[in-house]
Amino acid sequence: MKIRINQDEFNKSINIVQKAVSSRTTLPILTGILIEAIDNKLILTATDLDLGIKTYCDCEVIEEGSIVIHAKLIGDFIRKLPSNTIVNMETTQNNNIEIKCLNSEFNILGNSSNEYPDSSFNNDGTSFEIKSDSLKSLIKYTHFAAAIDNIKPIFTGCLIEIKNNMCTFVALDGFRMSIKKENIDFNGEVSAVVPTKTLIEILRILEETEDKVLITVSESHISFKIDKTTIISNLLEGKFLDYVGILKDDFQTVIKIDNSNFKDSIERASLMARGDKNNLIIFDIKDNCMQITSTSEYGNVEEVNSIEKQGEDIKIGFNSKYILDVLRVIENEYIEMNLIGKNNPCFIKEENNENFIYMILPVRIG
Repeated sequence: MKIRINQDEFNKSINIVQKAVSSRTTLPILTGILIEAIDNKLILTATDLDLGIKTYCDCEVIEEGSIVIHAKLIGDFIRKLPSNTIVNMETTQNNNIEIKCLNSEFNILGNSSNEYPDSSFNNDGTSFEIKSDSLKSLIKYTHFAAAIDNIKPIFTGCLIEIKNNMCTFVALDGFRMSIKKENIDFNGEVSAVVPTKTLIEILRILEETEDKVLITVSESHISFKIDKTTIISNLLEGKFLDYVGILKDDFQTVIKIDNSNFKDSIERASLMARGDKNNLIIFDIKDNCMQITSTSEYGNVEEVNSIEKQGEDIKIGFNSKYILDVLRVIENEYIEMNLIGKNNPCFIKEENNENFIYMILPVRIG
């Protein structure tokens, strides 16, 4: 293999696929990136056997070939080269790689591409397109509510459900649940649970593009085609919770509050709440006023916010982290909090938006 490639393009492609490189593996070959030079394109592939990412960039291929290179070594070296320079890369005998750029020369021992797992990204199933902005929104508004570690692995993923031209993402962890909907030009039906790790990597890649995304769902895999990049992931097995059955509408107290001021107040109150295992903050809602307090052995914090309230006064406690997580992604100026008593779930919505709802369980207070 012998190629000439722009440093910026090479570095961008490495950064994309590095997210799928396995950091903990019994297969040393998976710590590397498969690099293939074919038809004036450089194709990069990485996988941890659960998540795979493949991308390509244009280059001058003098001699076609392939090699596996340690991901961190090649990534660090290319990143530190001067921007927009020309990188010359050539494989020599015994899988050695020689990289030259201006006055720099880097030699590294690679591995034969024959040792790399099958890098096929074919995924036959139900396919549909979705706007990049819609997919960004679906992931952004839900992924943070998925379980990080759970005795039921299915809750470490997000449910993707499509019915009646509506795409719904659902994530929950036993203490909170986030549901986001977006209209989609697809009249079929889909139901799959995707690992949250996969969706986070897709969100990072989507920040670079406005193109539509082609999604294909099969019985065991889901793939996302984004411009020059393809991501394929295993699906999680098991039955997801009946989220619709959890939703309520018999609210006793409904309040409207400015999101920015509310978030700032909770961030300040949460500084004191960190010493509590539940990050407890207490909302005391009376008339058109919400008093937010948190207390620890070091002292207490009190914040007061103006609100619009309908219904009963209420005093209720929450984990401040679970409240902040949702306030940091909400884009509307005002939010609604819908309450059903101090020991029942709270439902948070954006003003005038029925396509998002966040449920959070309260913390019992004395």
